[in-house]
Amino acid sequence: MGDLIVLDKLNAATVVVIIGAGLLLISLLADVLGIGDDPGFGSQQTMGSSAGLVILATGVYLTRKSDS
Repeated sequence: MGDLIVLDKLNAATVVVIIGAGLLLISLLADVLGIGDDPGFGSQQTMGSSAGLVILATGVYLTRKSDS
């Protein structure tokens, strides 16, 4: 029927890193990309950047943890 795709811990952690980095970059570059609402660095960009940084840091931690 269908093959079951299972992510090992390292691949799952890498996906978390990519999602966190993507969210962080999109939040930081929102004005440049034309998706920012406020002039300057708004509250939504602050929340998105903070969340992206936390997700990225979690992914890096999980990546390092799965290597050992």
